[in-house]
Amino acid sequence: MSNTDTIQLESFNQSLHGARILCQGPFTANRKAHYPPILDAIHHLRDPFKKKILLTNIPFGLSVSMPMNYDATFHVSDAADWTLILTYLTYAPKPNLLVAEGVSLPDGLWSKLAKTTTVVNFVAQPILNLRPYDAIFFAPIEDTVQSAYSDHVYKILQSVYKASYSMKEHKEILQELRVANAGLVWTRESGVCWYDPVETNGEKLTGKQLSELFGFLSTVF
Repeated sequence: MSNTDTIQLESFNQSLHGARILCQGPFTANRKAHYPPILDAIHHLRDPFKKKILLTNIPFGLSVSMPMNYDATFHVSDAADWTLILTYLTYAPKPNLLVAEGVSLPDGLWSKLAKTTTVVNFVAQPILNLRPYDAIFFAPIEDTVQSAYSDHVYKILQSVYKASYSMKEHKEILQELRVANAGLVWTRESGVCWYDPVETNGEKLTGKQLSELFGFLSTVF
């Protein structure tokens, strides 16, 4: 990023296989394409994931953000048995993928995870401990109504991005991103970049998963 009148960000183009990734939402369904291109970033053709694990607070055990076929799903409540989860992660074949959706990850978890475990954590509320993360994807800021979220994004970037980054620059960048329907991402390697949201962020659900989903929705409505 330069301090000239025209601020230019590079397009995000980095492998995040083996990284700790925070997706700071809330990610809404106001438009068809609204999730960051996580799967493209973590996919490794020569070293595919042997196990994919989902931590979710949704009772029927499906991911909204990254729908795919998971090898293990843990419904995490306030009284979650993290010992059981860590045991599974420890002995699961590597490399593996851990997706946490709407789940508060304890600080003690990070030191116990293998470096070959890729972590993707979707959160809607601000979190305090940003140190474990190698990349942070922010939900696209679509209008000025999201000013509180915009301020939160700026505070995060102030804490993790070491280069000069003023509020004036931040607002100018966000305006450009709104016009381009793009999102903002920070990584340790590349600094601040922009990304194109994607329509889907996972694989197709199986018949069994669809059956569970429709069964859950029928009880709700």
